[in-house]
Amino acid sequence: MRVLPERKLPTDPSLPRYLDEAALETPPLAIANAARETLRMGDFVEVMLRQVMTAIMTNDRKLVADVQRMDNVVDRLDEAIKLYLTKLTRGSLDEREGHRAMEIVSFAINLEHVGDIIDKNLCELAAKKIKRRCEFSAEGAAELTAFHKRVCDSLQAAFGVFMTSDVEAARRLLREKSDARKAELEAADRHLERLREGRPESLETTSLHLDILSDLKRIHSHICSVAYPVLEAHGEPAAAAMLSALAYEPKAP
Repeated sequence: MRVLPERKLPTDPSLPRYLDEAALETPPLAIANAARETLRMGDFVEVMLRQVMTAIMTNDRKLVADVQRMDNVVDRLDEAIKLYLTKLTRGSLDEREGHRAMEIVSFAINLEHVGDIIDKNLCELAAKKIKRRCEFSAEGAAELTAFHKRVCDSLQAAFGVFMTSDVEAARRLLREKSDARKAELEAADRHLERLREGRPESLETTSLHLDILSDLKRIHSHICSVAYPVLEAHGEPAAAAMLSALAYEPKAP
């Protein structure tokens, strides 16, 4: 027990668990540690993503506050991961190790962007809905829930691509990005049709509905970005660019 004491995990969730400074002398181990910490960061983002939709649908003010606090954890883990890998890349890395380190940084940055969209956009929309005491139509709620599930499923797939660098899984993820873009447009069209019918719930929630769809689509784009370096590493930059163009979306101001 003295030689191999039980590892004490930090009580503060924003403190990294796997970024062992001693491992920086052994790049493959340090890279594996950074990947594990990034997946842990992704777990927090996934909880945020799932809980914010629950808060929106149930008008749960406390859950909104919980999600916003969780974004602080995500931000601190993102900074810790980038600092750790910056220290690592100051040393001698071979080409494969350097490429993997950049993949990890890129995925961590995209996860942090997802956390920001949830915190600054979706949580604000949840707060507006709670304040106005409005409800979506049954059809509108079902559409938002279905699209949200699609985004959550893609996040799970992105974790797999991040860890395995599987080329076919990366292709599927980018195809899903294009399909999700079409699904978002179709959902928006159905909502506008309900507006033309004069549905009172749709009239009351139109800006909320369309903004939530837009923010979920932006989140989905950040999630799918994990596929690009995998395809480029396997000599498919043209395919990645083509699939990206099919699902192109202008950046929201």
